[in-house]
Amino acid sequence: MDRIELDEALRQAEVPESQYLILGIPRPAGPLQDPYYVLHEPDDGCLLTLQERGTTREIARFSTEDEACRFLYGQLTRPIPEPPPDSAEILADLMGHRDEIQRRAWEQYDQARRDQD
Repeated sequence: MDRIELDEALRQAEVPESQYLILGIPRPAGPLQDPYYVLHEPDDGCLLTLQERGTTREIARFSTEDEACRFLYGQLTRPIPEPPPDSAEILADLMGHRDEIQRRAWEQYDQARRDQD
């Protein structure tokens, strides 16, 4: 797979174009979301980075364009896991006790500061 094939495959998979930037491939005008992937092609292979909050983080280096394109396709098309079945109840319980949880956290914080002195 090359960059052009990757771009076409991502479009067919309906991956939003705001999630990635493939250098050398034209893209429609518009903002990129935060974070987004950038596929570079330095002299010694391909580089995949993640732009997040103005910071660039190297994800991986690949010896071939094919490896890089397949990896990026997998990253952008992997299924999002379903939340645990009881997560709504757990969240509701936490929200119902948030004042008590926050009060205890401050008490523990204050105690830890006193213990340090």
